[in-house]
Amino acid sequence: MGINGEQDDGFIAEREEQLALFNRYLTEGTTDGKRIWNIYGTAGTGKSFLLDAYRRRAVRSGTLMLSLDSRDFNHTAEQFCRRLLRQLQEGRAEAGGNSSDRRTDALEACLNELHRISGKTKVVIALDTYEEMGELDGWLREQFCKRLPADSLILIAGRFKLKDQWIVAPSLREQIRYMPLGNLSDAACSAYLQRCGIEDEEIIALLRYKTRGHPLALSLAAFVDSQASWTNGSADEAEWFEQLAKAWLREVPDAQLRQLVEAAAVLLHVNREVLQFIMDKDVGDESFERLIALSFVRRTNRGWMLHDLVRGAMRKQLEERTPAYYEKLRGRAAHYFAARIRHSSAYRNTEWEVGELHYYVGGGLVRTSIQAQARGKYTWEPLTLANADDGERYLNRRNEAATPLDLMLIDPDTEEHYASSEARESMALAVKDLDLREWIALDRRSVMLLRSAEGEAIGLAVIIPIHAATLPALTADPFASPYLASLTPAEYGCLEATPPNQAGWFIRSIDFADWSNPDLIIEGMFLMFSYMCAGGLFVTSPPPAPFFGTVHRELGFQEVPGLFHCNYDGRTSTPTFVLDTRGEKLEQFLGFLLKRSGVPLEIDTAGGKFDKRLTEREREVVSLVLDGLTNAEIAAELYVSEITVKKHVSSIYSKLAVKGRGQLIKLVVGKSANA
Repeated sequence: MGINGEQDDGFIAEREEQLALFNRYLTEGTTDGKRIWNIYGTAGTGKSFLLDAYRRRAVRSGTLMLSLDSRDFNHTAEQFCRRLLRQLQEGRAEAGGNSSDRRTDALEACLNELHRISGKTKVVIALDTYEEMGELDGWLREQFCKRLPADSLILIAGRFKLKDQWIVAPSLREQIRYMPLGNLSDAACSAYLQRCGIEDEEIIALLRYKTRGHPLALSLAAFVDSQASWTNGSADEAEWFEQLAKAWLREVPDAQLRQLVEAAAVLLHVNREVLQFIMDKDVGDESFERLIALSFVRRTNRGWMLHDLVRGAMRKQLEERTPAYYEKLRGRAAHYFAARIRHSSAYRNTEWEVGELHYYVGGGLVRTSIQAQARGKYTWEPLTLANADDGERYLNRRNEAATPLDLMLIDPDTEEHYASSEARESMALAVKDLDLREWIALDRRSVMLLRSAEGEAIGLAVIIPIHAATLPALTADPFASPYLASLTPAEYGCLEATPPNQAGWFIRSIDFADWSNPDLIIEGMFLMFSYMCAGGLFVTSPPPAPFFGTVHRELGFQEVPGLFHCNYDGRTSTPTFVLDTRGEKLEQFLGFLLKRSGVPLEIDTAGGKFDKRLTEREREVVSLVLDGLTNAEIAAELYVSEITVKKHVSSIYSKLAVKGRGQLIKLVVGKSANA
């Protein structure tokens, strides 16, 4: 990011550590043994801009800094050396020009000149766009870098972190200082935009959100007409997206890889199995490795993700250019995760799959929340009678200082805004008349406290298992009793499960200390996901604030017709919401979500019919195959040997007449879609 010339120094944002290290080298000549600095980051994070800042500082200090961009010369050792010699000798005839071994002469002349100059001043060599250096990489690593003056500094800037042969030998690995460049903080974004002449706080906040602190995106957005509408697809915004997409996609050189990137942009999380399924074709090892090696693709604990700016730009282009193909990919992705829920819910928690499915079929507010990447900072902790005091202290604080709901979310894919606002009086109703010890005594799974990384209690959930031991208390509870009283004796009897089994759950309360923090609300949403497809009756009657009704309807809860009560404040009519996934109703629920979002209930798939010929254990293996686990990982999950798993897999393939995991996934998901 920058303006021009020396003014650029005033536009350096949040790179103080990198600049301080370079200033220290210039003034003290020290690198702490790290003479190779690897500056890396995805397209547009400011690598070249940082090198320019280094160059200006080097010039001011009298340090010699030589710069080469891999795109500016033919990738031969001779051309590399002659480019450096041209900078070194400033127009003098290139050394060794009359020799028959021009490569050796150019290298030796370059090295001799560098050693000569290093006796008088410090030497810095900067190599930009290093990912395109190609076969010259080995020569640079094994010959050139090793023969440079010992006190010289080598800057290698590119999209990728140096690895492979760079880190095999400890002597070389220990010389590398890794300097990743990421996105800017909100404070740095605001400071940069203000330096660009943008003062309006609403525009600054919107540009911060749209760019997510990505330096290139921020610099492009800063010079779009500040009066242009950012919410109605203006020409300036379209140009901004186009420039951004072009910058990202320079490293996608061929049509085959671009097709993979386009399909991956439809997905929230990417793995090979789901990519093959939505594209309805095999994705080879080499092709998938090329995809995940792209600088804007990062590894997560659930596979890989495209940087959200790339995903948004690519998804928007795909949807506008080929809407039918986009809808096909989205529909197949939804069916894939519906099948994972269907075949895994009997064996484990499907919280993640439910969330992933809602990314494709959920309502706007829920879908936007799911895309947040802030999860993992908080932990739900079960409360017992021994530590119930912590929960009661949380309730006391909430009753003394309730917070209003003030939520603003923007869907990064669609640019739609979702705002919710509720008075603190309405939000205080979420913890009305809670007796934590009563519920804990009836079932120790009933109460959970959400804690921050520092151990602070920042949220509370009271989700009571419904069974014979809790039904009397639930029947007396003012918020559960209206629904239970509406049941027939037969329906009520179905809820009298014997503990520790349960027929379902009643959400008595999910509450947070700060209702303006979307990260907390997302944690509560994912907690609900963990129950939603677990084969039970999920019932709740939340406070009568519109926000709660919107969220529950978007999640797929059904409002019980004609059932209202006024037990929160004595005057406001409050509905009850039910989600039933017992037995065949799970299939009905999944079908409802698909149909509501416009996804066809049937999709074209290859393979034979999937029936009940599999044993229970084989079905469990299939569910783990759908999770993407290897045979070894399945063995560890089931506490059996890998040989046993291989036998199960072989039997599954034989019974279902499939060849390999790809066909198995197509068959299972396809049958589920046509069920």
